[in-house]
Amino acid sequence: MSHSQAAQLPRGLIVEMDFAVLPGHALMQDICRERLAAEGVAFDVKRAAKAFCGRSFTSGLNALCVKAQKTVDAAALAADCNARFEEALSAALSEMPSGFVAFVKAVLAKGVKVVLMTRADVEAVRARFGDCDPEKLIVSHETMPGFCCCGWEGWRRVARKHDLHERLCVAVAGSGLSVKGALTSGLGVMAKLHPLVEHQDISGSDALITEYSAGLVSEVCRILRI
Repeated sequence: MSHSQAAQLPRGLIVEMDFAVLPGHALMQDICRERLAAEGVAFDVKRAAKAFCGRSFTSGLNALCVKAQKTVDAAALAADCNARFEEALSAALSEMPSGFVAFVKAVLAKGVKVVLMTRADVEAVRARFGDCDPEKLIVSHETMPGFCCCGWEGWRRVARKHDLHERLCVAVAGSGLSVKGALTSGLGVMAKLHPLVEHQDISGSDALITEYSAGLVSEVCRILRI
């Protein structure tokens, strides 16, 4: 891609909203713990790390059940957990920090398209941003195959789905695994970690977010070189 071609293409900010903005890690772990307990399977942070790293959500659940010598329909269990997760996320929208709304609006003001990946109710999310142009602020309902993370293929697919080139985008990632996925796909990365995943490696990130605010737009512009 030449410099002249790149200058004509739109820039984007893609946000892993459920885990980088909302408390998705805690919500999903609570849901899994409750559902697996009903099947007689123990679940905690250490078991989650061993079972899900490098596997899909369904495969990880199956691994946990096999280790516990329990026969469970892992696909049905994953579907149930995901359905409960969507409900919990929609209920948690009231916890969205006001600084995040200010951040998104500041990015939009720079002419950068914003894509919010979420499993929460799309219209409820959109309502939090008032009358922002729906062609510039996109709320995209996405269910990734991994456990609380987005792999490289997910970042790339979402970028292309919304007419963006991943190498002209910045990801806001909510875990070290998502950071590595975004980097592998070629996005610039800003990391915003929940305490449950602070142990994960985020080396290679362009910025670490401690708190959302409109002032973070300067970091987005720096990474995108605009």
